Amino acid sequence: MTNIKNHRIDGAAYVSSPNKSGKITPLFIVQHYTAGYTASSAINTLTRKGSGVSAHVTVDLDGTITQHVPFNVKAWHAGPSRHMGYKGLNNYSIGIEIVNIGWLRQLGNGQFQDAYGNTRTEADFPHGLVFAASPRAGSGTFAWPRYTPEQLAAVDSLTEALCDKYSIIDIVSHEEIDTRGWKTDPGPAFPMQLLKRHLASDRGDDSERYEVTASSLRVRSGPGAQFDTLRNINRGTSVEVIDRNGEWAQIDEDGWVHSGYLRRT
Repeated sequence: MTNIKNHRIDGAAYVSSPNKSGKITPLFIVQHYTAGYTASSAINTLTRKGSGVSAHVTVDLDGTITQHVPFNVKAWHAGPSRHMGYKGLNNYSIGIEIVNIGWLRQLGNGQFQDAYGNTRTEADFPHGLVFAASPRAGSGTFAWPRYTPEQLAAVDSLTEALCDKYSIIDIVSHEEIDTRGWKTDPGPAFPMQLLKRHLASDRGDDSERYEVTASSLRVRSGPGAQFDTLRNINRGTSVEVIDRNGEWAQIDEDGWVHSGYLRRT
């Protein structure tokens, strides 16, 4: 069981990164791969002054977690991003970097080429490969190294602890929030949907309550701007979110609002 005290993982190694700025209230957890083979190389990049990047934690192949930034401080991991009406997710999210090289181009005869042009074989990936297409990586089918059981167990435990500690409203991949169109992490070998069971809405916990931040927010008959406006609600109104569809939140039996104008209370 992972324990969090004072926004740090109790008992975990802490290698501080200078690449951080300001306090945050985490609403999202963003899963990344490191695009490398070792934790040491990732940690060096994430904690090197001037690299321009960081993350809250790095998860090694054996499941060892190293923290770099407190969970209530902004790390620089998401880049240009948008999700559920929020822009610039560094301001709202916790970034988890998991050691994994990412996509491999198939060369034939059991050989593969990584993003750096290095040639590898299946023997280099003892936990196996997943084969799947990715338009962001290019045309054709790519090989994706599986994450180790130790990594998956560590990420699962950490994600559960973060959802217990903070008001997390979604767990996402870097790919789905990236607005540049080329990020692919953590890739199809990562069981993203399994982590979402830790969200309060999926555990049957108390309902999510939010406050309206817009001066006048339209309540629509469905999850989209194309649906009819049923009524307007004013800034400061407390609402209960009972379902979600993308950037839209259902607040009663037939009413939907854009979640970008809601703040969790």
